[in-house]
Order: sequence, then structure tokens, then C-alpha cells
Amino acid sequence: MSDSDHPGSWTRRRFLEAVGSIGGAAAVYDAMVALGVVRAPAAAAAPLEIPEGGGSGKVIAVLGAGIAGLTAAYELQQRKSGYTVVVLEADESRAGGRSYTVRNGDKIVERHGSETWTQTCQFDKGLYLNAGPGRLPYHHTVVLGYCHELGVPLEVYVMNTRANLYRNGEWFERKAQPHRRILNDTRGWIAELLTKSVNKGSLNADLTAGERKQMLDLLATFGPLTNGKYAGSQRSGFTTQPGVTTPGAIEPPLPLVELLGSEFWLDRMYQPEDYEWQPTLFQPVGGMDMIWRKGLLPRVAPLVRFGRVVTSVRNVERGGEPKVLIRHRDGAGNEETLEADWCISTIPAWILARADNNFSKEFDAALKAVKPAPTCKVGWQANRRFWELDDEIYGGISYINHNITQMWYPSNDYFTEKGTMTGAYNYEKRAIALGNERPEERRKIAAAGARMLHGDAFGRDVPIDLGLSIAWHYVPHQEAGWADWDGVDPIHYRTLLQADGRVFVAGDQVSYLPGWQEGAMLSARYVLQKMLGREKLLLAPPITTAPHSHAMTEGGGRTRE
Repeated sequence: MSDSDHPGSWTRRRFLEAVGSIGGAAAVYDAMVALGVVRAPAAAAAPLEIPEGGGSGKVIAVLGAGIAGLTAAYELQQRKSGYTVVVLEADESRAGGRSYTVRNGDKIVERHGSETWTQTCQFDKGLYLNAGPGRLPYHHTVVLGYCHELGVPLEVYVMNTRANLYRNGEWFERKAQPHRRILNDTRGWIAELLTKSVNKGSLNADLTAGERKQMLDLLATFGPLTNGKYAGSQRSGFTTQPGVTTPGAIEPPLPLVELLGSEFWLDRMYQPEDYEWQPTLFQPVGGMDMIWRKGLLPRVAPLVRFGRVVTSVRNVERGGEPKVLIRHRDGAGNEETLEADWCISTIPAWILARADNNFSKEFDAALKAVKPAPTCKVGWQANRRFWELDDEIYGGISYINHNITQMWYPSNDYFTEKGTMTGAYNYEKRAIALGNERPEERRKIAAAGARMLHGDAFGRDVPIDLGLSIAWHYVPHQEAGWADWDGVDPIHYRTLLQADGRVFVAGDQVSYLPGWQEGAMLSARYVLQKMLGREKLLLAPPITTAPHSHAMTEGGGRTRE
């Protein structure tokens, strides 16, 4: 008989049950971490400590039904907090914010001055484009945890394959080259040059004799090299594939002068090496919006009021108690006022700053300091999956020195007849230039870039008229793809992490993960803990820098933009 079979013995299960009866879910979580039962990837991944019924009928207003707003509402509802939660969403019918998956019949609306540009998706039913976020890194444990908790199935998202393409104008005989040649031939030439340097004694001051031998052994494999020379390798692929009667012919190495001249590293070719994009990545089955459409929203739908544009947020006193008065109007111009005990605003900072308010001078300055980052996407329907059939590309991204910047290939429905591609995803100056063009012109520009990568197959298999695009910096109630903190004084970031009266700002815009859903969820949880006086759980080193927005959304290293 094992110890666990003895009546009255303290098994691990009985111990955890006892802990739970005294301290609740959070105490059980901490105990499981201490016992090594579960991994603790981040403090914010633990169950939130929201006392059941602690709200005593008080009102919390959540402004915006994006990922952060829905997460806050879900946690308050799920934990039976006792708060009355009201979510005000500016969009007439859709939640999710920038988590927007476009399907047949959906509309993309942009405002350009006095003009409204509207595109209606005409993709075949069953096909979709993730017009906003499109992937979930393995280390974004909070969003992955919610997917598990909410029953949102996931599948692998392929960030990079060595069959993906790269092209830069006149280089490489004006032909797109597979990543395997670009990246592996570059390694080979670097290995040969460094080998020559070691053999000439250039590193004698840095390496011992034994270390120099080890370095040469490493370079011979890293290259790979033969007698210290790089002459190409099977890593770069074959011009003739190996078979029964032939060993195959290895691709000749791309000349070093061509690789250097193309400056391929400025076109984000090393983006998949950055932490946020390292495998394994995931995507929800059926589209990114499944996180909120099937996960969060059904749990909090009665709390959400659509078509409510916030016009004023003011801290006031009522009967000696601090309150927040929020004015909002519907599409017909009818205004209402909501009185709340707390306000969690996920409205983009640059929009909230324009609303009527009585925020402190420091808080107002912080809101205005955050810059909106422009970004565009283009989506295509292909009636034949030519990237798979012609180029043996199964998922991943091709990069190009062109306005489109990159093309994404679907990581789902392999070997089926049709599919959708992200035909452009760009930032900064390129996004501004593309976004200023009308949708029909954007399609022409994006199609030209796609043909540079795929030639006639793109024109033959992709109905151009079915393409659609989104310039997030012109989308109402968003006006950006994410918050750009680069170059902003960190004092403004510190300011927005604190409440102004009873008003908190939340969302990925106030996280070190701008543009990521993980940042939105982390921020919502952070605000709830601060609001409920649990900030002792959130000890962190002093904030000395603002978020590095470009690195976290576009990748590290220098770029052409």
C-alpha cells in the first residue's frame, strides 16, 4: 500500500486541497509552483487575486472591447467580483480592436480627412485574412493560457522556412533567391574569411593555441568548409535533386560580392532570429479572432455596449467619494453619462488625449507623448496554391526590398485548392506611402511586388480584384497599428502605469510588448491588481526606459526604413 492510500496521510493532493480551502486559487497556484508541480513562466500568469464579491455593487467602466478590455471584463466576471462592469465599445458591431480577422462580407473602413473609404471582403467562404495580429509566440504564456482556459484550439504558425524567397532589385540576376542560399552561403563566406584570419594569426591575442584549433573546427562545421574553403554545400539546396541514379547537383554558392551588394540584412531577413519570432509559434484554428469571438466575448457579451464613442472622461467627487464621469454618444448623436467608481481605458492614448478631460498635467502630457505607429497589410486570395506547387513553400515569410516588405504564406490548409496570403506588411515610411494610396492603387503596388517574387504565377492564380488592404493609421477608433514609444521620455511611461484619480490606461500600448496581444492581456491584469490594491505582487525594478516599439514589432537590427 502506498502512502497515498493511508487514511489521514498528507498526500500532495490533500495538501493542495487544504491550501485552496484557506487561501483560494492564487494560494494553490503558489503552492504548486513551490512544489514544482507547475512552471512559473511569469508572475502575471498566476490566477488573479480578485476577492469574490469584493466589489459590493461598485461600477467599473471599461472603455474599449479589444483584447485588453475584454480580458479585464472577463476576469471581473469570472472571479465573481461583485463589481458592475460596463464595457463601452466605439465600433457599431465588432469587438476585438486590432484583432481583426476579415472574412467574406466583412468591411474595412478607413477615414481619410472628410472621405470614408470602405472595402468589402469578397474572399470565398472559409478563407480569411488576419488583418491585425497573426501569431502567438511560445513564450507568450498568458495569451496561450487563456486560449487553453477558453477552449480556443491552436495550430502551429510557421514563421520561416528555408524555401521562402528574398529579392532585391537588380541583384542575383534579378531573380528571387530562396532563404537557404542567402543565409547559408553568407555563413560559408564568413566562415572562410574568419578561417583565413585565424590562420594568419590575427586572433592570436584573443585566443590560445587550443582555442584557435577549436575555432577552426567550429568554422569548418559552421561553414561548412573543405580545407578552409567554402565551395557551397547541400545546405543551400540542389539544382538537380538527388535520386536513385544521381547524387544530385549542389547549388553553386552565391558570390560574396552579390550578397554584400544586396544588403539583404536590411530587409529583415534575420527577423525570425529575434526572440519574439523564434519557433514555436501558434495561431488559433480558424483565425486570430477566435480568441475573442469564441473565447472572451461570449463570456462577457451582456456587459458590452456597442456603438458608444467616448467624448469625455472626468474625475469627480460624489458625496465625498471619488468617481469617474464618462460621457458617450451613439451613432445618432445621443449622449449618455455613466458614473463609475473606476475607469479602465483601453482607448489609444492619442485618441483619449483628445477627449474632454480633467487629467493632471503630467498624465495629459504622457498621453500626448505616445506616438501612433503606421502600418499596412494587403491580403490576397489565390485560386491555386502556387507557392506550394511551384516553389515548395509551406508557410513562412518571403522578404523583399519593395514597398510590400514581406509576403506571408498560410500555415494551414496545406494541399488544398485555394488559400489566402498576406501580400504586404510594412511599417513607417512605406506604410505611410502605401496607406495614402487608394485601395485599387495599393493592390497594383502590392501585385507588382508579388510578381517580383513569384513571376507569372501570381498574375495567373490571384484575382487582383479580390485583394483588399488595411492602413491601420486610418482606421477609426485605432489610428495606428500600435504605440510607438521609441525616443519617448520614460517618465511618460511611468506616469501611464499609475492611475490618474480613478482612471487607468491599459492595453499593449502600456506594456513592453506593444503590438502583441500578450502585452494587452498583461496590462489588463496589471491594472486590475493595481486597482484592487494588490500591487505588492507586482514588484519590478525601476523603469528607466520606455518600450522599444520598433524592436518588438518589426524586429531588431538596422533596416532600410
